[in-house]
Amino acid sequence: MIRKFIAYYRPHLRLFILDMACAFMIAGIDLVFPRFTTLALDNYIPSGNMRGIVIIAVVMALLFVLRAVFNYVVNYWGHVVGVRMEYNMRKDIFSHLQTLSFSYFDKVRTGKIMSRIVNDLREITELAHHGPEDLFISTVTLVGAFLILMQNDWRLTLVVFAYIPFMIWYGVKKRQKMAKAFRLVRKKIANVNAQLENSISGIRVAQSFTNEEFEKNKFDLGNQEFKESRQFAFKSMAEMTTGIDLMMNMLKVTVLAFGGYLTYSGEITVGGFVAYFLYVDL
Repeated sequence: MIRKFIAYYRPHLRLFILDMACAFMIAGIDLVFPRFTTLALDNYIPSGNMRGIVIIAVVMALLFVLRAVFNYVVNYWGHVVGVRMEYNMRKDIFSHLQTLSFSYFDKVRTGKIMSRIVNDLREITELAHHGPEDLFISTVTLVGAFLILMQNDWRLTLVVFAYIPFMIWYGVKKRQKMAKAFRLVRKKIANVNAQLENSISGIRVAQSFTNEEFEKNKFDLGNQEFKESRQFAFKSMAEMTTGIDLMMNMLKVTVLAFGGYLTYSGEITVGGFVAYFLYVDL
């Protein structure tokens, strides 16, 4: 399945490479800013070197303008890659539908087929764009931040990065729960679509036999199941985001306590101390 999915990148390889290159530049600029901040706080401001401060400000302003350009490319052309892949997949699925036997269409309701082709496939746009890009940016940021911070103080750096395995473990566990929850949501919305399609196509018969109340109750049953599945999905998502947010805040407390002690002891500079907070946010 993964090989089939990756094959859809091939016709759009140039755009995909452009998207990843811009994502790399964004990560690089984000890594540079805390380094420049450290330089300004430790060297230029204490010595009153206004020329150095102005140079840093101008360089960072130019870099942030470039970052905005890269960000536009990622947000627009990156999504275009996903949309084009979605188009190709939808085209292939429809072609495949033409080859299926009558028994398949007897067993599977039209609303469910439409839900697969329209709703489910729309998620592919986000995955195709954000999946590789987020993984790439996260890797570059983590590795880059680790190498830069090790130059400041290896002890505080190791303490900070000791949180990451726990965050990954927690994220993977909760993501598995979220995957099940949102898969259930997609199944339930498919049932709602199928029920809606069935009710609308047979509305003349229902009205002829004054059967509207029965149709309402039947639709409301599927709608109720969809509502409950969505609530469970958002509960799973809230557990994940809350846990990760708590770990991030505890990480900041750790940096404040241990980093503050190292700064007080003269082991690291004030600029280096500030850099840790900036990298933790990244």
